[in-house]
Amino acid sequence: MSKLTKKTASKGLRTVMASGSHHEIGKALGRQCKDQALRMQKHFRDGVRRNPNMDMPKVMTHARKVLPAVRDYYPEFVEEVEGYSEGTGIPFIELVAMVCDFPGQGKKGCTDIAVSSDWTREDCVFAAHNEDVEPHNIYDIALVKVRPKDEPGFVAVSYGGILPTVGMNAAGISLTGNAVVPNDTRPGIPKMIAPRKVLREKDIVSAIRASMPEGRGTSFNNIVCDSNGEIYSMEGSATTFDALYATDGYLVHTNHSLTPRMWRFEENMHTRFCSIVRYNRALKLLRKDLGNIDVPTIKRLLSDHVGHPESICRHEDTSLLEEEKCVSICSAVFDLTNKVAWICHGNPCQGSYERCDL
Repeated sequence: MSKLTKKTASKGLRTVMASGSHHEIGKALGRQCKDQALRMQKHFRDGVRRNPNMDMPKVMTHARKVLPAVRDYYPEFVEEVEGYSEGTGIPFIELVAMVCDFPGQGKKGCTDIAVSSDWTREDCVFAAHNEDVEPHNIYDIALVKVRPKDEPGFVAVSYGGILPTVGMNAAGISLTGNAVVPNDTRPGIPKMIAPRKVLREKDIVSAIRASMPEGRGTSFNNIVCDSNGEIYSMEGSATTFDALYATDGYLVHTNHSLTPRMWRFEENMHTRFCSIVRYNRALKLLRKDLGNIDVPTIKRLLSDHVGHPESICRHEDTSLLEEEKCVSICSAVFDLTNKVAWICHGNPCQGSYERCDL
């Protein structure tokens, strides 16, 4: 039977746990995060209404078209969503629609760094991330600890408890990443599903394969690391990808493509100035401390305000419309060597990082 427990973190980040079959896990997470799921459903429907090229019948039709590909790619995730539907009361096909890729679904940022044990004070492998999205999303995330009966257990920050955005599993695999804006989006496997499948894998080859499924509709830049210090930034679009390897033992990525193969898939580089500044600033700060990097070093980097409000630690720009605003709603540092995570709810410059042992 599935375990079902819930507590509230001292700084406001909900923590939920589930184990058992994938259906049991989905149902347990749905029960614990039902209020988040209903709020996400409302934002989804509001977004559909605002888009003149979309309506609910269209998005449901789209969801039904991509569902067979999702089942082929990761049937266990479909079982989780079916259980989540039972736990939340939201129709299954609408949940599928909520994770599908549509134009104009929101503005995302995010800054990521990863560094091997060659450059850290205590010979640890680190992967770290600031989650930059619309301000209202701060209420929609939960720290989840999941133990499937047939996959490695993992800890992740997940939207509504069901959609991980960053995480680390018991096999020493981590998933972080950031949004890119490719120009070749098509109907296919939604990009939100690949991060969940990465967290089921036990080796780096399987993990990077899971991060770039054939038949995807579009893609995040998925950063996949393991406890051996193998670090890959998988820059993807719908139709191709490139693998950026941390040849020097460290890597930084923000929200624009770094590999020449992917440059022609950038929708509009004139929207990437903030990303360019955050990338170069993070790289400069990381290189400054190579050989002495530890958790406090990474926290300072993720709290940097050069370029404020569009800095590494993103803050609200009050001159923008509500749907255009972007802030850091959480920050995460994963120690893959010791299987420990530090999670901050809200801006890292203001919040405190809570330790979470896998």
